[in-house]
Amino acid sequence: MKSVSLFAWVCLASFGALVTVTNTHGAETRRVTFSRCTEFVGISPVPEAAARALVPERYSLVADASGARLVIRIADCAGVQAGASPRRPGTIAHIGIMIISPDGTGTDPNTAINNYTLSYATNVPALARLLREANVPAVFDGDMAYEFAPAQGPSELYAAVTPAPNLSPAWFIHGTVTNPGFATNFLANWWIAKGRRETKMETTFPVILFDFTSAVSFYTSRNNVIGQLVGGNRIAGFPLSFRGAYETAEMIVSENP
Repeated sequence: MKSVSLFAWVCLASFGALVTVTNTHGAETRRVTFSRCTEFVGISPVPEAAARALVPERYSLVADASGARLVIRIADCAGVQAGASPRRPGTIAHIGIMIISPDGTGTDPNTAINNYTLSYATNVPALARLLREANVPAVFDGDMAYEFAPAQGPSELYAAVTPAPNLSPAWFIHGTVTNPGFATNFLANWWIAKGRRETKMETTFPVILFDFTSAVSFYTSRNNVIGQLVGGNRIAGFPLSFRGAYETAEMIVSENP
């Protein structure tokens, strides 16, 4: 079992602002721009055996005596432009399990993280299509919610993911967040594998701001894969959670056959 630093727990799950998708021969490149984004990330221990059952054996879990690490993230951006599609506001949400770097990148526990993807949802159709072409199980959810007020914290946060039944887990979060002010660079790798095909989403943040004082709870059905993983309907206050904000970042999405 591997352990992880406190900073890595809270700085792990950010997804960026410029996406490049490249096939294994480098023949095709797709770009998606995300600009002026805020986000929430919650991290909670879950039973290691239950997490292990959801992650292919080729990946090593980050785990200690308290269990493996569940990562829940939602981000809202003022502008999203997927490929040549028109720019529009958009929201992105994904859930994953923290893993040890499979390829030796993102190994600094203070400025990098690696996660295995369990679910991914967005209200931007072009982004969902782009990621599905790269073997990411992204679903379109036109009814995603992301609300916080007032603009200057402490603020009440409510966010919800409600994809069509049987496509991806539905869930929501609610609590209090405040404005981020701790600046750092960061690298976030998200992985997914189907059979022999593997996809890596590698996001580099020149600058991202964090606040570590959020108090937010998570709710879902106890019957879906995430509810079964957490052992019930809710995480009543994440042990670690934070508010994030950034202007720009770059993600490269690559596939191995």
